[in-house]
This record gives sequence, C-alpha cells and structure tokens, in this order.
Amino acid sequence: MPSGKFLVRFAVVSTSAIALFLASQGPQTKDSLAYLYQPLDCGSLGAPCDVAGRHYSALIPKGDGPFPVVLFFHGSGGTGQLAIQNSALVQPILERGYSIVAPTALEIDYATGPGTGWVWNAENYDWNDFSFSSDVVNDAVKRFPIDPERIVVAGHSRGGSFAWYLACSEIDTRLRAFAPIGGTPVRGRPGPCQTSGLKFDVLHSHGYADTVIPFAGSGATIGWPGYLGAVETVEGMAVAINCDTVKVSHAKGYDQRSYDGCAEDKNISVIAHPGGHGIPEIWVGLMLDWFDGLTE
Repeated sequence: MPSGKFLVRFAVVSTSAIALFLASQGPQTKDSLAYLYQPLDCGSLGAPCDVAGRHYSALIPKGDGPFPVVLFFHGSGGTGQLAIQNSALVQPILERGYSIVAPTALEIDYATGPGTGWVWNAENYDWNDFSFSSDVVNDAVKRFPIDPERIVVAGHSRGGSFAWYLACSEIDTRLRAFAPIGGTPVRGRPGPCQTSGLKFDVLHSHGYADTVIPFAGSGATIGWPGYLGAVETVEGMAVAINCDTVKVSHAKGYDQRSYDGCAEDKNISVIAHPGGHGIPEIWVGLMLDWFDGLTE
C-alpha cells in the first residue's frame, strides 16, 4: 500500500468507481464547502456550463474577484463534475482564493472498454480537445470574475498527459503555466511537443510507487508504446531550452529537481512523492505556491 494520503486514486476506471471513491472521502463539496463558493446558474454542482456542444464545471470563490483559476483536467473515466465534488481537492484551492474550472472529456475506447478520456492525437477523432480547452477558457472568462492572466493548467493521470500535450500545442497564449500530476507523454508519440517552442513553465508531480504510469516510465507492450518517465520528460524539456544547472532538494514528503538558467527564464521542475498513482495532500499547496511565485 502506498504511503501517505491521496486526493484521487484512479486512472482507467469506471465513473461509478470514481463516485464510490469520492463518497468514501467524507462530506462532499455541496454539503461542507458551500460557504466558500458562489452559487452559479451554470458551472457548479449539478449544473455544468455548455460550450461548443460540450460542458465543463466550475467553482468560484465568494467575493468580487477577479480570481486566479486552476484549469483542471480529470483522469480516465472521470468528469469535471466529479472533480469539483472532491472536497479534498477543491477546498484548499478555494481557500487560497483560486477558482477551479474542470472540463469533461468525451468517451473514447480503452483496452478495458469505453470511458471518458482526453485526446491529443486529434487526427484520429472527430473532435479537438486542444480547441475545446481554449473554448472553455473563453467561455469561463466571459461568465465568471476570473483573471485570464492568472491561469494554471493542471491534470491528473491521462489528464496530466493531456496537460503536457496542451502545453506543447501552444494553442492559447493565456495558458503558460502547467502542473501535470501522474501523467506523462506517450513514448514515441511526441505530438505537438516535437515542434513546440516550449514557451511555458511546468511543475510536474509524480509518485515513486506509481504502477499505472510509472515514475521511471514504461516500455512497450503489444499494441502500446508505453509512457515516458517523469524525470525523463522534464529533463528533455530542460535540454531543449538550454537549462544549464539542476538542483536536487529534499523536503518532508517529497523530493524536487529544479532546473535553472533556462531560456527565457522558464521555471521547470519535478516533484516526486512516495505515493502511487494519486494526488498527494501536499500537492495543492506546493503547486499554488509555485504558481504564485511565477506571477508575483
């Protein structure tokens, strides 16, 4: 059993399994955290916003704003609605004065059956999740008091892999800071990362004991090329943008590799925690401290 407490512990699982996990975590957002967020006609619990024929969910802190925002991409089998119902995830975000906007992926086919999942090889599908992500930002900025200059993109599992590909797509200049969790690009399938200018900051987080998308990456199996490792992915970016030094530090509950002297002063690092395929309790605070440091 991985050590530590985790906010999310799923990868390719059914929506009902995710709902069961969230229910086991105690009171949900609707019951326990309503004092932290504004009631919304669309976006919040039970009332997703429609955009481009699809939908997203959101929680906006009480107050006038404009609020910085975490644009969060769920893992396989999840939804934006389930993400904002996870009080362990959203409470520290709202308490820091951040909003959370969580889009929902469409259904794709996995080896284990159909389920929601983000798509980065758009040529194989009838939709483009990169464009949808920008549509969500456009709509949320118009609807809610959020700051379009202070958006940090996060994602877990397949949502974390998608965050990497979205960063490389450079589809929206408002999206410049990325915080993937437990998800890396697919080995041998660089997508837009092959030609990107890598003009973004990144804080990648990953569990040493992750067996779904291993910290060190995975090799090819029949019909699947495997995933890049966490350090391998970020170090590849560091090389591409000519970072000249790396600093390894250790703190309670995590290790961190930070790269310095990078082109255009890009800020990139990897946080490794002792757990598995989940989001550690420390993640929200570390991620928001990092992002606040970028935008001060």
